[in-house]
Amino acid sequence: MSELVPPTGSMTMPLSVVFWGTRGSIASPGPQKVRFGGNTSCMEVKGRGRKRYIFDAGTGIRALGESLAVENEPLEAEIFLTHFHWDHIQGFPFFGPLQDPNARLRIHAPAQEGRTPAELLAAQMMEPFFPVSFDDFPSRPAVIEAGLSPWSDGTITVDAFRACHPSITFGFRIRSGGAVLVYFPDNEALPMLHEDQGRRYQQLVQFCAGADLLVHDAMYTNEEYPSRVGWGHSTYEQALALAADAGVKRLRLFHHAPERDDAALAAIEQNMRDDLAGSGSHLDVAAAFEGEALDLDSTVQT
Repeated sequence: MSELVPPTGSMTMPLSVVFWGTRGSIASPGPQKVRFGGNTSCMEVKGRGRKRYIFDAGTGIRALGESLAVENEPLEAEIFLTHFHWDHIQGFPFFGPLQDPNARLRIHAPAQEGRTPAELLAAQMMEPFFPVSFDDFPSRPAVIEAGLSPWSDGTITVDAFRACHPSITFGFRIRSGGAVLVYFPDNEALPMLHEDQGRRYQQLVQFCAGADLLVHDAMYTNEEYPSRVGWGHSTYEQALALAADAGVKRLRLFHHAPERDDAALAAIEQNMRDDLAGSGSHLDVAAAFEGEALDLDSTVQT
């Protein structure tokens, strides 16, 4: 990622966030999952101006595309993919703005063991898996290989960190002025405590440090985790511990297990809030849900 110089001056630089998909592994809609939703990973971010910043292209990106259609203006967007597991790319071919020749879209994603992001996106749309090829999109989106260096367009800066998850997977720190959002939809935090005498975990804590909002993988319960060690996901308690260690203001639990219904998620959410209240913590914690919108405002001197 190449970095551009941000604008100077005194300004209010908000980040607004909307979740369009919060599930993990596979979409799982149903009457018991209306509150938190059944679509897979997709998060929309807005800074100053009309441009959108989209993180992951799970099945939630289809509804995002529909919402953008009412604006009646060509979309300008940067799409950041954490990795290429199905639940993070399966909605991509159904993203409506891809059909608009006037849309300006750029896709940033990590390469995978010698295969470029463009090759990987095209592969999921090859016959016999899909009837339309990647090259058929009228928007002709650009595909950029993302690395660990910061990327900026002068409005928002995006830093990347290698997550603990099968395949080459990134987490992102999104900054606009003093507002900071950290997004780790797939990350197994616990093994980092034992890697290189805990240095990896401390690097993760520093990457998340002071964020206004941490969106983090919380797929398992403590009872489920022992049989899933090494699968690349965290428990609710591990996500909470990371949030406390990093001193973040808000935590949104993410990548909900496909079998976890609304009642189960609500119970986990309430238990965590009760535990925090008992400890005197002021951390705002909740399970992310489809349609949740959050504003992170910061007036800064740059």
